[in-house]
This record gives sequence, C-alpha cells and structure tokens, in this order.
Amino acid sequence: MLLACITNGLGAFGLKVLAERQLTDRYEFQYLLMWYLGWLLLGAVIVIRRPFKPQAREILIAAAMGLCSIAGQFFVGLALSRAVAGHVAFSISTGGTLFVVALAGILLFKESVGPYGLAGLVLGILSIVVLSVS
Repeated sequence: MLLACITNGLGAFGLKVLAERQLTDRYEFQYLLMWYLGWLLLGAVIVIRRPFKPQAREILIAAAMGLCSIAGQFFVGLALSRAVAGHVAFSISTGGTLFVVALAGILLFKESVGPYGLAGLVLGILSIVVLSVS
C-alpha cells in the first residue's frame, strides 16, 4: 500500500510537471498510458510469480479501480491544461476522493465512524485546506 500511495503521488506530480511546461495537451495521454501500463506489467509479473492466483472477482475489482484511477488522473490533467491552478485541481480531486470514499463507507456499507476515523477525516480535510491556501 505504501508503494501504491507513493507512486500515485508521483503520477500526479508528473502531470503537474507537464502542465508547468505546457505539454499536457500534447503528452498527457502518452504519459498516463506509459505510467499505468508500466505498473500493470509489474503487477502482472508479481501475480504470475505468486503461488496462488487471484479470483476473477479480484481481477475485475482491480481493473475497475485502475480505470477509475486513470480517468481521475486524466481529468486532473485536462483541468491543468485548461489553466486551472494546480492547488485547485489537486485539492478538488483529493478532497473529492476523500469525501466520496467516506460517504460510500457510511451510506452504502453502513460503517460507523469512531473517534479515530472522525479525527482522520477532519485531519485529511484540514490538510487539503492548508495545502490549498498556502
């Protein structure tokens, strides 16, 4: 999970670099294709080398998550290429993800949010606000 968290941040950082150099409109698709294809191939090698194979349901869930991730990154890149400020685009995408996941957990899966979960949500929202205004 740590590797996924770090590399997801690096992917977004690459979009920001493309936007700063005004290359997003020409190279965003290629960048995202290479980024996600590289990690797909690495994941496939890891899965093939494991002693047990994933079930079809796990593969479908992973594919859906990957498609949602690449779509999200694509639209952030699109916003950046349309001169939306990076601190706005990344804050909305990060905050939106946090909000949707928390809301889905509470409404769809009937999860109760304890004091630690509530503190995590509040700190996550505060960190996005601090990064947006600084």
